[in-house]
Amino acid sequence: MVKNTLEDYKAAIKLKYEIEKTGSHSSFLLNPSRAKLRKLCAELFKNDANADDLKSFSAFFQFDFVPNCSNKLKDQTDRFRPIETFFKGETDLADIEAVNIAAILVGFNQRPYLKFSKIESFKKELSLIDSPEGTVVPKVTGEDKIAINNNTENDGIIQQSFLVKKQMRFLQTPQIIPAMVLILIIGGFVYWFFPKKTCMQWQKDHYEAVVCETEELGIVNLYSKLPMNENMLTFKKIEVSDTTTFFKHNKPILWYCKNGDHLDFFNAPGFHPENEKTLKPITQYMIDKYVK
Repeated sequence: MVKNTLEDYKAAIKLKYEIEKTGSHSSFLLNPSRAKLRKLCAELFKNDANADDLKSFSAFFQFDFVPNCSNKLKDQTDRFRPIETFFKGETDLADIEAVNIAAILVGFNQRPYLKFSKIESFKKELSLIDSPEGTVVPKVTGEDKIAINNNTENDGIIQQSFLVKKQMRFLQTPQIIPAMVLILIIGGFVYWFFPKKTCMQWQKDHYEAVVCETEELGIVNLYSKLPMNENMLTFKKIEVSDTTTFFKHNKPILWYCKNGDHLDFFNAPGFHPENEKTLKPITQYMIDKYVK
C-alpha cells in the first residue's frame, strides 16, 4: 500500500474536469478563462463552502472569504491564470493551494490534497504471467498510481482511467499490431472523407456544429470555434416584443445582457457569445424600460 501523490491528485482533478466541463457549470468550464473561473469560484463559495474549502481559499488568496468580498476577489483574477492553462492542458500546476482551488472548481470531493494523500491506493502495473494451469492472467504491480479507491465518490472516474490504460497496454502486444494498422487505415479514410462536426460556432443568433479543422472559404466569422457541447446547440438569441412571455410560474424564462444601447435576450442562462458578459434573468423593470 502507498499513499496518493500530488500527481495522482492532479490526474484525478483533470478527469473530473473532463466530465464537469459539459455539466451544470459548462458555461464557466467548457472554454475557461480567468474571469469565468473567478466568477465560478465566487458563486461556489457564496452558495456552499465547507471549513476545508474556506481554509484553501484563505491559503491561496491570502484573505478570508466573506459574502461581500467579490470586489476584492476581482483584483485576484490573474491568480486564476495557471488554473486556466492547467484545465486547458497547456501547463502543469506546482502550487498545492492552486490545485486545491482547481479541485473546488470542478467539484472533486476528495479535497484538499492533505485529505486525498491519506487515502491508501494500490500501485498497478499490468504484466502478463503464466498461471499454474498454463493460462495467461493479468498481474497487478507497479506504476499506475490513479487508485481504484472504494472509499471515494470518484471510483467511477478512477476505474475508467485504469481500464483505459489496461486496454491500451493490451493493444501494445505484437499480435495486435497488424489489426491496429488496419484500423488506423480505415479510420483515417473515414475521417478524411467524412469529417466530424466536433466543434460549434456562434452564427448570428444560435450555435451551429462545425468541423474544427477546416475553414469555409469566402466567409468571415468573428467568433471562435468552441468544443462541442450538445446542450449549447439549443441556446439562442430571442427577438422580443410586448407580447412575449417572459415569466412562467412567476419565474423568468428569458435572460438578457445590455449590448450598446439595447438589450439582447436569450432563452437560457450563460454568457453573451459576442461580448462574454454574464446574462441576467429578466425583470419586470427591464421589460418596462426597454420593451414596453
